[in-house]
Amino acid sequence: MIIASDNSSLLSGLIWDGNDYSCAYDALLTILYEIWSTDTKAWTRQFKKINQHHLKSLSAYFKKYMNGQASFKNVRDTIRHELHSQSPDQFPYGTRGTSVSALVSTILAPHDYVAFSSPECTNCEYSELSIDDRLEFVLYEKEDTPKSTCNWLGSLEHETHKKCPQCFSAMMQPVSFKTAPSVLVFEINTRNIKVSKTLKFEQEGKMVVLDVRGLIYYGDFHFTSRIIGTDGIVWYHDGMTTGSNCENDGDFDKFSSHQL
Repeated sequence: MIIASDNSSLLSGLIWDGNDYSCAYDALLTILYEIWSTDTKAWTRQFKKINQHHLKSLSAYFKKYMNGQASFKNVRDTIRHELHSQSPDQFPYGTRGTSVSALVSTILAPHDYVAFSSPECTNCEYSELSIDDRLEFVLYEKEDTPKSTCNWLGSLEHETHKKCPQCFSAMMQPVSFKTAPSVLVFEINTRNIKVSKTLKFEQEGKMVVLDVRGLIYYGDFHFTSRIIGTDGIVWYHDGMTTGSNCENDGDFDKFSSHQL
């Protein structure tokens, strides 16, 4: 576990590659490494549960870095090469830049369906059998997205124009995860959505709590990030300026949702 309460215990970061723009990788991998390193065995299992491809590989690369067998740059460049080989247009080299949204959705792509939807009537008790749903671990903002990530998670559903065969009222199609996710990513493109510091929801009769562990920001064709440690300290990373370290940005409790 990384205990970092002051600037003498800096978190690891990645130095930006100015020849082959790397900021999307720098921002995401810095967050994922901090999460993984807090409990390497547990998170290696969780990563493997999500998929046996990129996340399984990432756990192995992180372990090599932690044991001094590879640099953090080697980890980034190796996973980047794998992604580029798989999809060179989506994950290019050079100065074209990479979409962090595409990067996250590819690395966190589950190997199987992780959610289901259950069409039901809004008026009577009619419902249909649950079906596997295409929802994954990255949630994308829509025009009607609720104004906080907490409400967003609690109102996942698909639009449907079907009518109830019994009472002819409108149908709805709520979406639920099959099991509680260990990682969730919200893509937020406006400042109208409040970032809830903690997400609480019920899953199979149990209360599940997910804490914010990382935030990625975009501006001036560049990605930066904030990492929230398990001790509540916020760290700021910018591969251009903070390089291989992260800067102590204060106590998470003192940040308002709008400051995030």
